[in-house]
Amino acid sequence: MITPMEESILIKEIESAFSDVHLEEGISLNMAEYYDTGGNCKKKSKNDERYHWKKIEDKTLEQFTVTFSFTDLKGFRFYLPVYMIYALRNYKTSDSMIIDHIIYAIDVTHFLFNKISMKNYFEEKQLACMISFLEFCSTRDDFFDAEIAKINLRTLKYHMNEEM
Repeated sequence: MITPMEESILIKEIESAFSDVHLEEGISLNMAEYYDTGGNCKKKSKNDERYHWKKIEDKTLEQFTVTFSFTDLKGFRFYLPVYMIYALRNYKTSDSMIIDHIIYAIDVTHFLFNKISMKNYFEEKQLACMISFLEFCSTRDDFFDAEIAKINLRTLKYHMNEEM
């Protein structure tokens, strides 16, 4: 079982592994929302953070629950660390559905990975963080969807070993 100290170590590992990731021309939070609902989100997307995912505040993340359903690979890689860190910091106090959505998104069968392997898109240390995050979630069924975390963990590890 991971202690609060280990949670902070995992957060530091995520911050380090994803430190150089930028959104580039990927689909941002407001664009993902636009693809889901339309409306005036397209205009707002011009102000979305594109370079430093660490600058994205919790209150911003809480407004965007469909990010991983409507973003692209670059958006997925850019937003993944900030959502994982959000979950690690807030799982005991938040009832936001994004806590489990991040578990559902780390899935080798996610539609974004139909034509590309996660191993070809993420660095080894980034994949290790995703595995550690799923391991953490799989032991906390009182806060996370631990069963899905276990399934996604098994399939991710299987695919990682299969591709070696």
